[in-house]
Amino acid sequence: MSATQRLTLFAGTALVAAAFGLAAVATAGTAGAVSSTDNTFLTEISAEGISYDTPKAAIGNAHDVCSALDDGADPIDVGREILAHTDLSTHQAAVFVVTAVDIYCPEYTGYFE
Repeated sequence: MSATQRLTLFAGTALVAAAFGLAAVATAGTAGAVSSTDNTFLTEISAEGISYDTPKAAIGNAHDVCSALDDGADPIDVGREILAHTDLSTHQAAVFVVTAVDIYCPEYTGYFE
């Protein structure tokens, strides 16, 4: 991987983390129209004490995790970026990444086997 590719990849994961950071410190908002898949995701992260500004923001952040993986990011690096830019615990950052993958981009579950 070239230095430019690494820089682009890092910038992408940093954007995911920055976007997530805004949501991580807020409280849960009222639910809008979300699918059963989205509801499963929200329920799972809430069970781990992960709060969010709005359901839409949390769902969008989960899709950003998948986009970063689509762009070649390592899921551990994505988790580290989230951890570095939020008040989440290591466990919560890992849960967010794993749950996002499990629910929205299961093609990447092999990373966690």
